Amino acid sequence: MNESVALALERSPRLISAQADAAAAQARLQGASLLLQTNPELQGAVGPRLKNGASSLELGLGVSQRLEVFGQRGARKEAAEAQLAAGQARLEALRVELAAKVREAFARTLAADLELRLADEGRTLAEQSLKAAEERQAAGAASLIEVNTARVELGRAARERALAAQRQVVALAELRLLLGLEPSDELTLQGGLRPVTAAPLSADALLERALAQRPDAKAARSELEAARAEAKLAAREALPSPRLGASYGLEEGAQIIQGTLGIELPLFNRNQAARGVSAARVVQAQASLEATERLVRSEVGLALARYRAASAAVEVFSEEVLAALQQNLALVNEAYRAGKVDFLQLLLIRRDALDARRGSIEALEELSAADAQLKRAVGSIQ
Repeated sequence: MNESVALALERSPRLISAQADAAAAQARLQGASLLLQTNPELQGAVGPRLKNGASSLELGLGVSQRLEVFGQRGARKEAAEAQLAAGQARLEALRVELAAKVREAFARTLAADLELRLADEGRTLAEQSLKAAEERQAAGAASLIEVNTARVELGRAARERALAAQRQVVALAELRLLLGLEPSDELTLQGGLRPVTAAPLSADALLERALAQRPDAKAARSELEAARAEAKLAAREALPSPRLGASYGLEEGAQIIQGTLGIELPLFNRNQAARGVSAARVVQAQASLEATERLVRSEVGLALARYRAASAAVEVFSEEVLAALQQNLALVNEAYRAGKVDFLQLLLIRRDALDARRGSIEALEELSAADAQLKRAVGSIQ
């Protein structure tokens, strides 16, 4: 199962989009970290000076650079770092969800294999019952009704076997899809459905861990940090940024060198749109974080309740109970052949035994699925 999870995390196409988003956020951080966000501006002017019928060539050159002096770069970098953290957390959330789905699919496939073997065993027992009924009829100890009932039971067992085979094919195909395997790739499952030995922590400890390490909660917190940083940036970008520069001029044969200073006058556009949008994003991110934390609490509680219920169901099918059922299956046909039980008792004992073993498989599958859900609820891949 662990190898399957690792393979899915390596090859699954479901992570490609989130990986691209994280790479884009990294690129935006590099851009936000630049000391100067704009390039220098070069200006030039050339033309004749006409004076008293004479002319001379005049030349002017200037270069200027816009400077951010009110902390715009720090706020922009802070927002980009938070967005990068949010993107990486969203990617990790997809990885956690994918790992849980692989665990569930792996357990479902193992259960389908066991159910198919059980169906094979049930069909074999039905064939043996039909043979025993025919032998008893030939000896005058059984009626045609018993023989016909045995034939019907064999048909029922064959149908259950066909359905089990179909479930196995579907479960294996779903697992292949999650692992990103080609239909021609060989896939052999190792391991078995066994009770989960590690007992979960208390509800309070699980909730504390989930709130601290769940990627979606981390992403929501990072989104709030990014929204606040963007609001700070929008407020600071409303302040005018000076442009410093130098100019060189040639006028009537004289060379003129000057320093220049330019300041934009914020008379009309004071970055009202960006400030309003960023303020709305802060409110939205705060509400999203609160909703995510409520969701975490609910999912941890539900997952823990499901795990405890599944554990209790597995404990019902102890090794002693399953061994007794298996022994009954081995003895009931011989008892019927010897006339110690009638055919109705044979069917009841066999169906009860097969149903109980099937219930044991389903309980183990449910426990594996509950364990996977609990891991996803606390944000754990392992």
